[in-house]
Amino acid sequence: MTAGRLAQWREQGNAVGIVGAGAVNGLGFDAWQTWAFWRAEATAMAETPFRCGNGTRATMVTARTLPPRALGVERMTALALGALEQLVPTLEKLRGNGARAMWLGLPERYGPDASPEHAAEYRRLEQHLKQWCDQKLGGLEILPVPQGHASLACAAEAFSEVAAGRVEVAIVGGVDTYYAPDVVDELLEQERLFDGKNLNSFIPGEGAAFLVLARPRTAQRQGVPTLAHVDAVATGQEPGAMFDEAPCTGSGLAQAMRAATSGLSAAGRRLEWLLGDVTNESYRTQEFQLALPRAVAPGGLDSAGRDFQPVAADNLQMEFLPMRFGDLGAATMPTAAIIASQSFVRGSPGGRPCLITGSSVGRDRGAMLLSPS
Repeated sequence: MTAGRLAQWREQGNAVGIVGAGAVNGLGFDAWQTWAFWRAEATAMAETPFRCGNGTRATMVTARTLPPRALGVERMTALALGALEQLVPTLEKLRGNGARAMWLGLPERYGPDASPEHAAEYRRLEQHLKQWCDQKLGGLEILPVPQGHASLACAAEAFSEVAAGRVEVAIVGGVDTYYAPDVVDELLEQERLFDGKNLNSFIPGEGAAFLVLARPRTAQRQGVPTLAHVDAVATGQEPGAMFDEAPCTGSGLAQAMRAATSGLSAAGRRLEWLLGDVTNESYRTQEFQLALPRAVAPGGLDSAGRDFQPVAADNLQMEFLPMRFGDLGAATMPTAAIIASQSFVRGSPGGRPCLITGSSVGRDRGAMLLSPS
């Protein structure tokens, strides 16, 4: 199995820190609430106006402050602006002469093969975000990353640019919603939407989550605390994506996870915490089951134990965001990063390296390793 694409910085002395965070989702309306309600195992599932094939109302985890008649990109705009507004105090403290940019994770429907309708939706979203950036930040470049669940990892350029000093401050994150007629229709056609009977399905969610990245020493000079260090970001490609004819191998996710954790053993550390995006869908469960042993115990399966190299601790804690938030799509990995960084700061749980994973519906797979600052 070949290694995934990897970007890491701490060994180079150019640490990348998460120094600010903003989130809006069906559980919380800021980073602190997102962590608090997740720790409290709160639930926010509710019926929606959308009807499933059997006549039941579709269950989703939606932001309760948004009007029920708001759909699709209108909701994404409100979610994104709500999360970005929370970054303003941190960004004002970090005002300097260096370059700034935003990497925006998006659903795969806004990718290169987007329909004319979806392309128009993205232009509307981009226009609103650019207006906000012009008013609040004096303008910055917005770089779309329409890779769905794996978008944050696919935005590895943001982390590398900050580490190299070419970008002083970066905003990176994602926004997504399933609360749209065309999206619901597609899920129904694919038999992926939970209808009360089909257990091989998922409950959709919606949300936006953004991180402010900067070098810790840059943030320290401006009196901004570092919430977490980003040790590594890695990506992989799954040959048997969800709707491909080829069977799922788990190799893409395993590549990303293994690459992101490759520096732990040399540093005398073990992986103790994993935040993933697995849902009840059999494809995602199978992929995770195939990837996990090859990632956290490489050599154990591939060489009958001869090259076994333990990566994970015996008491590895595994948790999956969709169980509380619904499926957050492109907002999954940045929301997980917010939960991890808030946990480091608040000590519950604290002091443990955290691996965040994301599997897109397409072939992209991503992983990011965070540690306390």
